Amino acid sequence: MLIYAVFLVLAIVTSAEVSEVVDDEGKHSCAESDWVKISRHAVCFEALGDHYGSFHNYVRGGIVAAIKLEYVSGMVNCVAAAGGKSHWGCNNDYFKTHPLAVVLTDNRNNMLFPKKEFITYPYGVWYWLPFVHPLDKELIFTDYATPIYFPLYKEMRIWYGEDLKDAWTGAEGDNTGRVCVNVYARFKL
Repeated sequence: MLIYAVFLVLAIVTSAEVSEVVDDEGKHSCAESDWVKISRHAVCFEALGDHYGSFHNYVRGGIVAAIKLEYVSGMVNCVAAAGGKSHWGCNNDYFKTHPLAVVLTDNRNNMLFPKKEFITYPYGVWYWLPFVHPLDKELIFTDYATPIYFPLYKEMRIWYGEDLKDAWTGAEGDNTGRVCVNVYARFKL
């Protein structure tokens, strides 16, 4: 009876973690976990001064196809004027076509997300993502074609793009603010 109870609990936990993608023909094409929180606490980054946010993977090592940043608090701004405040980049007319500037790197500052095809201005890592606004509560990066391996105990960093690049001709100098986020991942199973 005890073995049955343990098996039942494991089956419930496992089934709650897995979501399968079904294609148009009804075939299961891949399996992945639900969103798994991989930051122990809110991770904060700033828009200037080499103040990236850092977190380590204490959950499990594995193939990651998507990462979600969930807004907790704060604002960043790309210009001295108050009109650009946002969660993920800059919310003003100049940056309307490329309003996002939050990036994820490994511990050597090699960019993991966003993928290069979305980056419009590499000098400050300004980019766009479909259906994303700089004031959204979540920023989700996906790459199911070439997912990354995120080893257990390794560090990932969250940067404001101009801060990471020490942007061209000092553009970072008028940046302000700090944003805190929770970090989640979807692991391929």
